[in-house]
Amino acid sequence: MKVKKIRVRKILATNSKFTIEVEIETEKGKVRASIPYGTSKGKFEAKVIEVDKAIFILKKIKKYFEENEFEDQKDVDRTLRIIDKTDSFKEIGGNTALAISSAFLKAFGLENSLPVYEYLSQVYRTKIQIPKPLANVIGGGKHGGGTDFQEFLLFPIHQETFYSSVEHLTRDYWEIGKKLKKEDPLFMFGRNLESAWVTSLRLKKILEVLSEFCDENWRIGIDVAASSFWDGKYYIYKKEGMKLNKEEQLSFISNLLRIFPIYYVEDPFEENDFVSFSVLTSLFPQKLVCGDDLYVTNIKRLKSGLEIKSTNSVIVKPTQIGTITDVAEFVKFAKKNGLKCIISHRSAETEDNLLSHLAVGLGCDYVKIGIAGERVIKHNELIRIEEEIQAK
Repeated sequence: MKVKKIRVRKILATNSKFTIEVEIETEKGKVRASIPYGTSKGKFEAKVIEVDKAIFILKKIKKYFEENEFEDQKDVDRTLRIIDKTDSFKEIGGNTALAISSAFLKAFGLENSLPVYEYLSQVYRTKIQIPKPLANVIGGGKHGGGTDFQEFLLFPIHQETFYSSVEHLTRDYWEIGKKLKKEDPLFMFGRNLESAWVTSLRLKKILEVLSEFCDENWRIGIDVAASSFWDGKYYIYKKEGMKLNKEEQLSFISNLLRIFPIYYVEDPFEENDFVSFSVLTSLFPQKLVCGDDLYVTNIKRLKSGLEIKSTNSVIVKPTQIGTITDVAEFVKFAKKNGLKCIISHRSAETEDNLLSHLAVGLGCDYVKIGIAGERVIKHNELIRIEEEIQAK
């Protein structure tokens, strides 16, 4: 495939700050890809370049992609790795690389007259699968909210259809809001960066509220984001007034998993503590213990975790690694080793729905997206994809 023109521009992300967008024009038409970014980031993620610098770099390197013909997505991503030979895209930025990689992915889908998820599946030889939703309903931590934990989520164990799961979640989301209004005199239906409810209730009270919405199929998930309140020696819970060492943190998280119907726990320890993750996973083998900052969608770090069975599931964030090929290889490697894959949005999103196609085309088990606000763009695209697959 040869492109006719590449355009780059600044557009607004959902936190009213600018991000980058790449537009590719081919004989078949135009496609666009824009890049989200995280408020809470792992230390080992691909480097994020400031927007104006990223635009400058994109304008400088786009000639390599306008002048050459590319066979497939892998060919594009190899070129990006040749331009920037560092593992973390220190020279051009992971956000810059991903903008080009994502735009080309859409262009290849258009060129082959295939939806993006189907093109992905063909190129990387993955099995198409509709994921289950893992939805952030109450927020805290760096995303905004009154709790130290970053996210409180709901998700189904089994799923009839993605649509039916989303329908259930939307009902619960508003019922949770009503419940918070009764329990929290300060609650005014305020939301955080991911459109999750913000409450002044304490951590355990939030879990009590959410437990009322669990049955034989629905469970609670928590994203602790423990690196965000680890000071190098202790976990400092400012809202809860606690100061816990590693052993105490393990005991605290374990007790929560025993008391409440929590079946998903993400980043319960800081991003270098592979051992504590491993202990928790061995204690609760039937629950999903998930690594985000621990792995940052990087196979090298995942291999370190696999050696001691640190987790049984992984977060997948394209912005953490920089190219679609890197994302696909990470998912394939994780699934090959028996880990569940949860593809995730970032706190500052755009209207781009590529994440939905990646979730389906790469066969991810769960898709982690908020259930309200601009996040519904991704859910709506998944509903359309499911309908399309069912019709075949």
